[in-house]
Amino acid sequence: MYKVRVLFQKDEPACYISHLDLMKALQRSLRRAALPVRYSEGFNPHIVLSILVPLSTGYRSRYELCDFDLTCDELPSNIQDRLNAALPSGLRVLRIGQAVRPVAQAVLSDFEIVWHGVRCADAVRDALGGALTVEKRSKRGSKQVDIRDYVRSAVVSDGDDGTVCRCVLKAGDDPLNPAYLTQALIEKGILAEDTPVTYTRCAILDENGKEFF
Repeated sequence: MYKVRVLFQKDEPACYISHLDLMKALQRSLRRAALPVRYSEGFNPHIVLSILVPLSTGYRSRYELCDFDLTCDELPSNIQDRLNAALPSGLRVLRIGQAVRPVAQAVLSDFEIVWHGVRCADAVRDALGGALTVEKRSKRGSKQVDIRDYVRSAVVSDGDDGTVCRCVLKAGDDPLNPAYLTQALIEKGILAEDTPVTYTRCAILDENGKEFF
C-alpha cells in the first residue's frame, strides 16, 4: 500500500463545481487513468479519496491537496502524466508524492483576494488595524468574532484590476473563510454589496508558515 498526496490547481470551470462533484470528478479521473487505487469494501465499493482543507464553491486555487491509496508499493513513473490526461478542464496536477504529514498540521491558508473596480487599499489597511467584527457561522451556531484573531498577515495594495489583499488566514478546526473579510468591509461601508470579488488560494501552510505537503 502506498499513500499518495496530490497537489493540483483548480481554475475555471472546475472551480464552480461543488465539493461532492469535485470528489466524483477526481474519482472518475483516477479510474480513467487506470491506476491501481484502493477501493472501499462492502456492497458499493468506491475509490477512497479525501480532499484536504476544502474550499467554498467558486474559489480558485493554486494549491489543492487530495489523498488516496495505491495498492502497489511505489508510485508509477508516469502517474502525473496519466492523471493530467484524465482530468477535466480546470484541474491540473502540479506535484505527486507520499502522504506523510498529518492533515492536522495544515493550519493556515494563503489567499489572494481581489475586489474589482475599486481602489480602497488605504481604507482596508486602516480597517485591519482596528476591531473588525463580523458574525461567523459554524456547525455550532453563529457568533460575533474579531477577524484580526484569524489573520496571520495581510498585505493590501491597489492594482490595475482593483484592490488586492494577500493574506494568511487561519485554517484547520476553526478556519476563516475570506468571504467574511469582504462582508466586514461591506458592513464598514468600504465596499459596496455588489463589488465583484475573486478568491484564490495560493498555498496551504503549517504553523511555521511553510508550505504543507
